[in-house]
Formats: sequence, structure tokens, C-alpha cells
Amino acid sequence: MMEEFDDIKGLFKKILGSEVNIKDNIKATEKSVFCLFINNLEKSNTMENKLIDEGGVDCSKLTDPLWIVIENLFKFLYGEKATGIIMWYIYERFNPDGSIIPLEDKQGKQYILTTPEDLYSYIKYRYPLK
Repeated sequence: MMEEFDDIKGLFKKILGSEVNIKDNIKATEKSVFCLFINNLEKSNTMENKLIDEGGVDCSKLTDPLWIVIENLFKFLYGEKATGIIMWYIYERFNPDGSIIPLEDKQGKQYILTTPEDLYSYIKYRYPLK
């Protein structure tokens, strides 16, 4: 198997003129990229809120269009319902005291999503792509 990857890597190096990395575990890659995105989006949202709360700087005219693009990309990738959960996770998951608000489904079952990994697992469980 590794020889096949080396042959493919050599071919790409000849064609592209640079080294390439071949990832053979697409599911793991999707999860790690998803979690990286969510972590960075959470940091961005926190920073935006601090700018408003502590500095009195409202940058929403700049950031709102970007958030709309991000939300629409999530809709394209994961569907509308899953995107609603993703955006809830980023914007509304915490109470004012910092405690986590449980996500509750229609049957009343509650889920505590504390990490992007939890969110990813919930999305894949609840809204599997067909």
C-alpha cells in the first residue's frame, strides 16, 4: 500500500513540481477540518463580542456578510437543520454565567456539546448525509 502512495506522490511531484501529501482517511480529515473551523469560528465570535463589550467597537457591518457566507457554506455541506445546530453551538451554547446550555431534541432528550468533536459526532449521528 505504501509503495502505491509513493508511486502516486512521485507522479504528482513530476506533474506539479512539488511535494504532495496523500491522506487516506477522509473521514478523519473531515472531522479534523470541521473541528478546526469550529474552534476558529468560536474564537472569532468571542473576539467580535469583546470588541463590542470592552472597546465599544461594532464591526458587524464588516463581519455579518462573512458570517452569512460561512453559514451558507455549512448549509451546502451539512444541510439546513445541521447548520442551525452548528450556528447555535457558536452563538448561543453558553448561558451568561458561562454554563453550557443543553441541546434538546423534539423528544426532550438533552445533549451536552462541550467540544467541536461533540458537535461533529452529534451532527453525523442526527443528520447523516444520504
